[in-house]
Amino acid sequence: MELILASESARRGELLARLGVVFSVEAAGVDELRAASDPRLLPIANAERKASEVAGRHPGALVLGADTIILFNGRVIGKPRDKDDAAAILHALSGNTHEVITGLALLSPENGIHELWSESSEVHFKPLDTSLIRRYLATVPVLDKAGAYAIQEHGDWIVREYTGELENIIGLPLESLRRQLLRFGILPRG
Repeated sequence: MELILASESARRGELLARLGVVFSVEAAGVDELRAASDPRLLPIANAERKASEVAGRHPGALVLGADTIILFNGRVIGKPRDKDDAAAILHALSGNTHEVITGLALLSPENGIHELWSESSEVHFKPLDTSLIRRYLATVPVLDKAGAYAIQEHGDWIVREYTGELENIIGLPLESLRRQLLRFGILPRG
């Protein structure tokens, strides 16, 4: 079965490549949902929307969709609108703990595959002052990143510690994905 990553995210492609799988990339032409009755379900719904749209064009392939959100004080923190919004998000997260949830979908209509799940990690931020936030935003492009940061890019400036899988925080939890790809014969056993 052909594997297709339904994402334009370069970092997701880089992470998936670490598993040693052959895959192609095709962007999904869907708008992401911004709210759900249960915010923890939002990234799963968006991952399913992305994978479903691409699977509609390739029903025999196995299509992977993913979406990552930040959950802080019961609110979903998405991608910042602009640099001012990014600074406000980082000020809010300063000295606090938030949850990173990545929703995943593996779909193959012709093969009867419809797997949806999510992985969660916690990130504990250091206290951040305005000058550090300015320096971080001047150094790291964050406008396409939930929570206005990338832990893999100068994360040591802002993150005190985290629990859970680092790759989940970056945007694609490799351990649970590896198990699913093994189930469907995409990764060789052994």
